[in-house]
Amino acid sequence: MPRKLFIAVYSAAIAAIGVISQPVLAQSGGKTVKDIVVAKVEGETIVRTELLRAFQSLPNEVKQTGLEAIYPKLVERLIQRRLLIIQGRKHNLAKDAEVIRRMKLLENAVIGEVYLNRLIEKNLKPELLQERYQAFLASNPPREEVHARHILLEKEVDATNLIAHVQGGMDFAEAAKKYSTGPSASKGGDLGYFGRTDMVKPFADAAFVLKKGEFTQKPVKTKFGWHVIKVEDHRTVAPPTFEALKPRLVQEAGQGVAVAVMNRLVETAKVERFALDG
Repeated sequence: MPRKLFIAVYSAAIAAIGVISQPVLAQSGGKTVKDIVVAKVEGETIVRTELLRAFQSLPNEVKQTGLEAIYPKLVERLIQRRLLIIQGRKHNLAKDAEVIRRMKLLENAVIGEVYLNRLIEKNLKPELLQERYQAFLASNPPREEVHARHILLEKEVDATNLIAHVQGGMDFAEAAKKYSTGPSASKGGDLGYFGRTDMVKPFADAAFVLKKGEFTQKPVKTKFGWHVIKVEDHRTVAPPTFEALKPRLVQEAGQGVAVAVMNRLVETAKVERFALDG
């Protein structure tokens, strides 16, 4: 494991020590739900919830590798942390002055975070989420896409000659493999599906007027060279549903609510501010 990834995983394990390895409370009704055990250390269990919380605290670049890739290392770090906690308790560090001071700081931070989260939940009305979703739909209408292949050549005359061969029955994909200078040549010129703004304008303009199965009768010039384009399919991609987009809507709306809540708290509280030097 690269050193940077090791440090990130170890830090995540440290961050996870605040998770108590006991059954998890479900959000609805406060019913106890048995969590999945991922390890046992000196009779104490480390559960999947603790592991997931550690994983979520990792940097995005590490999380992109996926949980399965770092699962063994992350579990080992959690085991090590649990052993440190067990040994610390055996040495009566729970009553140590430094531990008590730092636990008080952690307690205050958690109290503030939970209070803010509950205020956000209280003020995060369903109507607000719907308003944000409608705004998203207005700026993200259904997306028209085409599935196309192309053959890229350096000279117009070569592209013109190739069009004549395709008109005469030459297979387009095979021609792309044999003659195209573009990176998609090995795939028969296949570019997959794309929208208008995904390609340079001359290319997109030419592709989107073609019907399924048609190819350009004249070469298309772009900054990359001369193209012969064939459209394999058209489709309309609908925007995400409300449920699919809901986590993002909650996060974005929640940030706005949090700012409003904090501003309101500051405005209604008795606050004194002093200069840096007192």
